[in-house]
Amino acid sequence: MADYSVSMDGANSFTVSVERTIVADRLSDLSDVSATDLGNKDQYVLVYDASTQKYKLVNPDVVLNSAASTETNQPGLVGYATAFLNRMDIDLDNKIDLDAGTF
Repeated sequence: MADYSVSMDGANSFTVSVERTIVADRLSDLSDVSATDLGNKDQYVLVYDASTQKYKLVNPDVVLNSAASTETNQPGLVGYATAFLNRMDIDLDNKIDLDAGTF
């Protein structure tokens, strides 16, 4: 939205100034977002990359692999969340048949 300022300079002389706030239409318009090759990044997720100090699009598998890693960037958050593992246990129950033979 534009902001208008009108002031009077002396006898019957006016000064009008206009200020506009520009809003980005796309993520790629923001200076802290690295969004290139968008045609090949359908269904990717937006994550922050501390090394470049920018947000970027990555494959969701990268996020899952990072969550499962033993890297301790954030204390107490190592591996998959328990709620996620419990949900996977329910969703995969009886979907995988494994015949281990007889003992």
